[in-house]
Amino acid sequence: MSLLPEFQIGWWNGWWYPAVFGLINLVLIVAYGPRTFGKRLIRLPHFTSRTEKILSLASVFLFGRGMMIYSVFVTMKWTTVWFYLGTAIFLPGLIVYTRAILNFASTPSDIPVVNGVYRYSRHPIQLLGIVMWIGVGIATTSWVILLACGIQLILSRPFLIAQERFCLDTYGESYKEYMQKTPRYF
Repeated sequence: MSLLPEFQIGWWNGWWYPAVFGLINLVLIVAYGPRTFGKRLIRLPHFTSRTEKILSLASVFLFGRGMMIYSVFVTMKWTTVWFYLGTAIFLPGLIVYTRAILNFASTPSDIPVVNGVYRYSRHPIQLLGIVMWIGVGIATTSWVILLACGIQLILSRPFLIAQERFCLDTYGESYKEYMQKTPRYF
């Protein structure tokens, strides 16, 4: 990994990873209904403070847009062990992420999602997003992406707490019981 990344737009850059990720998300949103599932998936919780809102939206921007745009300019090292190692981290993360999305989509909106991957983490979608981006950072040998993953772990905490507060308000005692049995991260 070099201190200053080599920036250039090209067909063989890191954008392939978020393109595959985005395509899978688009297919799932269309398959499960953009007006119901898609709207529910991207709904932002209510924030209790300005700091919580700023950190949460910074988190969403950093991962939701910033990293995708950045990956367009970062070249992949196709013939190195880093490419294969990064891809070996990204692909299982993408598979389990897709499973978490399917768990979310197949659960009625009036009950909390507690089955499948959600048995092991209250926030598998966000957590697996970070895992996938760690894979992209390794595959592209980009310390910027890896650093952003570390920052994302910190920035996403207020967002996750706001989501949990929303779920407690929405689902009540059943979500409280779920919180007591299932860790926030692992």
